Amino acid sequence: MSDNTNELLDKFDSDVKTYETTAVRRQRKSKSIYGDQLICLTALLGMSVWQNGYRSLIISIGSVLICVLADMVFCRMTHKTYNPRDLSTIASGLCIALMMPASVHYGIVAGGALLAIAVKHIFGGKDNYIFNPTCVAVAFLIICYPNDMLLYPAVGSKPALWGDVGVPLVSGVESYLLKLGTAPDVSLENLMLGNVAGPMGSTQFLIIAVCGVCLMMRRSLSPLVTLCGLGSYCALTALFPVFSSIGDTMLMELSGGYLLFGLVFLAADPQTVPKTAKGKILYGLIIGVVGCLFRHFGKVEGSFLFVVLIANALSLHLDEMCEAAASAVKRSFAYMKGSMGKYEKLRSEAENESRPKLTDTMEIIVPPTNYNMPPIDNKVIKINRKKPNIITRYADNMRIKRRRDELVRKKQIRDGENNYMNAMRMMIGRHRKEAAPKTEEKKSLIPHIIKQPQKKSQQKNNKQGQ
Repeated sequence: MSDNTNELLDKFDSDVKTYETTAVRRQRKSKSIYGDQLICLTALLGMSVWQNGYRSLIISIGSVLICVLADMVFCRMTHKTYNPRDLSTIASGLCIALMMPASVHYGIVAGGALLAIAVKHIFGGKDNYIFNPTCVAVAFLIICYPNDMLLYPAVGSKPALWGDVGVPLVSGVESYLLKLGTAPDVSLENLMLGNVAGPMGSTQFLIIAVCGVCLMMRRSLSPLVTLCGLGSYCALTALFPVFSSIGDTMLMELSGGYLLFGLVFLAADPQTVPKTAKGKILYGLIIGVVGCLFRHFGKVEGSFLFVVLIANALSLHLDEMCEAAASAVKRSFAYMKGSMGKYEKLRSEAENESRPKLTDTMEIIVPPTNYNMPPIDNKVIKINRKKPNIITRYADNMRIKRRRDELVRKKQIRDGENNYMNAMRMMIGRHRKEAAPKTEEKKSLIPHIIKQPQKKSQQKNNKQGQ
C-alpha cells in the first residue's frame, strides 16, 4: 500500500462508521450485481418470447434503447459524464419491459422508460436516488393506463408486432384473487412455468425462484430482505387465505402480480436497501406485512409497487432506528441484570455481617458532651402554627412600633444627657485653664524673716560643733 493511500485512510478513518465498513466488505460492486441481474432477466425474456412471441422482444429492446438514450441526454443536461459501463440503466429498461403485458402499446413503453430515467436523475443520478425508478414508472403507468397495463393476452395467443394486437385480452391471476376470491383453473405445470395470463416476465414462478437462489449465492441479492419479506407475506397469507386451500392460495399469490418478481429484482436494489443487517430484516418485514395488507384489504392490482416505494421512503432511517433500538435494549438488559437480586444480595450481606454484641466487659465509649449547652427545663413549648388574623398582626405591629419608638426616645434622652455633661466638663476645664495665670503671689511691703524649725538631729550636731 502506498503512502498516499495510507494518508487517505488516516484522513477519513474518523468518518467511517462500523456498520458501513462491514457492509462494504460483504457487498459486491454494483456493476457485477447488475450484471448478474441482466443474466437472470435475459432468461425471463427468453421464456416470454417463447410464450408471447416476438412482440415481447421488440418491447424489451425498445425499452432498453430509450433508457440508454434518455440517460445520455440527462447526463448532458446535468453536465455529467455518461458511463457506458453503467448496467443499471439497461437493467431498469429490461425490468420495465418484463413488468408490462405483451399487448401494451409502444408509446406507453417509451413513456415509462423515459419517466424512470428522469426520476433517476431528478434525485442526482445512479448513487443518489431514493425511490426505485422502475417502481415509480410502472406504478405511474398503472394509475394512468389501467386498461392497457392490467389486461393481458390470453394464454397461448401471440400478439401482432404492429398495429392492433389481434388477440383477446383477459384479466390476470391477481385480478381473480382480488375481485372474485377464486383462482382460474390452471395446472401446476403451467403455473410453475408461467403459462398464465399476466405480465411478460413476472409469472414464471420456477425461473424467478431459481434466479433468486442464484443471485443469493452470487451475493448479488440480499437474502435477509428477500427471505424476511417472503416469509412474513406467506405467514400472513396463511392466517388470512383467499380460499380454503392454503397451499393453492400461496402458490397463486406468488405467481400472480409483481410479488415474487419485485422481491427478487426490485426490493433488494443495492441503492435503496439499508446497510445494516438489522435494517435489512426490518425492511423485508415491512415489505411483506404491508404488501399482504395492501393486497388482501386494498383490493388494488399492482399494489406491491406502492409497497416498495413506501419501504424505500422508510429505508433512509431504518439503520438509525435499529441502532437506537438495539442500544435501548442493551441498556434495559444491563439495568435488569444489575437490579435483579440486588435486594436479596444486600439482605444476605447484612445477615452475614459480624455485628458486635454488648457484654459486661466491653468498654462503652460515650460521645463527648458539650457542657456549654443551656440547661433543659423539660418544658414543652407549643408552637402556634396558625396564621394570625389581620387584627392580631396589626396589634403586634403597633406594639413593636411603640416599643421601637420608646427605645429610640430613651436613646435620644441618654445621648442628650451625655452631651450636656460633656459640655459642662469642657466649660469647667476651659475656665480653670483661663483662671490659673491670674493667681500671682503679692510681695509684702514689710519684710519678715520666718525661721524654720530644725530637726532634732541637726540641732544636736550643731551644739556639738559649737
